[in-house]
Amino acid sequence: MEINSQENINKRFKWNIIMFLIGYVLINLLRGIVFDSYINYLQQVSPVVARSFSSYQGMATFLSALMILMVNKVGYKRTILMCPISAVVAISSILLINNTYVYQLMTVILLVSTQLFIAILPPFLTTYTSLKNRTKWYSKAYWIGYFGWALTTYIGGFATVYRFSVRINQPFGAAKDLTRHLESLNPMLESGYIQANKDILLMSAIIAAIAIIPIFLIKEEKDDYFVEKTDVSKNIFKRLKNASLGQDAFVFLIYIAIVNFSMGLFAPYFTVFLNRSLHIDRSTASLMLSITYMATVLFIMIGPRFIYRFGHITTLVSSVLLSLPFMLIIANGDKFGKYTIPVVGMALFFRSGIANMSEPVESALPMETVAKENRTLMSFMVNTVNGIMSIISGYFTGNFLFLTNDGYRYGYYIAACLYIVAMGIMFFYFRSRYDDMSKGQMSLDKE
Repeated sequence: MEINSQENINKRFKWNIIMFLIGYVLINLLRGIVFDSYINYLQQVSPVVARSFSSYQGMATFLSALMILMVNKVGYKRTILMCPISAVVAISSILLINNTYVYQLMTVILLVSTQLFIAILPPFLTTYTSLKNRTKWYSKAYWIGYFGWALTTYIGGFATVYRFSVRINQPFGAAKDLTRHLESLNPMLESGYIQANKDILLMSAIIAAIAIIPIFLIKEEKDDYFVEKTDVSKNIFKRLKNASLGQDAFVFLIYIAIVNFSMGLFAPYFTVFLNRSLHIDRSTASLMLSITYMATVLFIMIGPRFIYRFGHITTLVSSVLLSLPFMLIIANGDKFGKYTIPVVGMALFFRSGIANMSEPVESALPMETVAKENRTLMSFMVNTVNGIMSIISGYFTGNFLFLTNDGYRYGYYIAACLYIVAMGIMFFYFRSRYDDMSKGQMSLDKE
């Protein structure tokens, strides 16, 4: 009876992981549209919101962190069920109401719907996996998530140009060329382009609605998430300090703060930089970005081999540092003349792939620095720090850095310098504690 009971638990755990990952893929399909088509849409209808996109992303991250604290009371299932529902509401409002305040509010809600699902991933997988196979499941989650993101990034750009060509009654090639200089479109063409973007946003609302199904099918029990005497009113920093490996947790928060601020200076604006600064047409820019996400999928799939061979932290630090030269190539893409597209495309591919190869390690590490009862708290703290730093970086880009077009280029330079600082912290502090699998708490499935 005991063996059968354990087998049933294992089956339920695996079922929950599979249902979660299906929902995770669908949310990443939505995410691909949000971070490409939706940002381009905002550039046309509300540039002030688009320039500070990182700030809204930060607010969403902070709200997601607060919502994670509900997990110990209401469970994972009810918490993440809000993601697709809120996405449908947000997209519907964006399509129906043309108002800056609506764009601001609904952008935050839309980003919460994607960010909360991503933020739930570490504690969810930690709950339903063993130490032995945890890294394997993290890797699977990330590569299938990025695959979905890549797919809709490409489809979104291609479909936008296609719908644009239909709406202005022009061949696809002519519409594609027009998207190289969106700032020069006359009112009639601009209206057609905006409507084309709305068509793609409608598709994203349908995707979000479908994501409700696998989440609803998760078989959750109270013991999966409930923790006795979870008092969120206590001072969070005091609880972290008193938790096991509290110092490790604090140092990781400093590290992630630097990394997140750096990312906020360039990562959300890839599509804007390619289209508006390098004048690469909309369809090609989306294709280039989708290929970079596929690079992330490829490198995450092979990442465990490097992690096992060289260690968790050594691989993480090395991969990020090796990606920095490619960031500088991207920033100076216009210097390559007629070779801009292939050179920048190659640089995007290798920067994204190499830098994200160890992302499962970075996601798993904070969960290993605290005891089980503090995992949701640590997830809250990581997302809170991420949110605060994104708000700061968004304020910096919206009010200072991106006031001129060259600001998008400078963001890469500043971020590269900050990455070096962050990797120094990761290498000199965490390497001795977590690099060796036989000494650290993290474990890699050799299979």
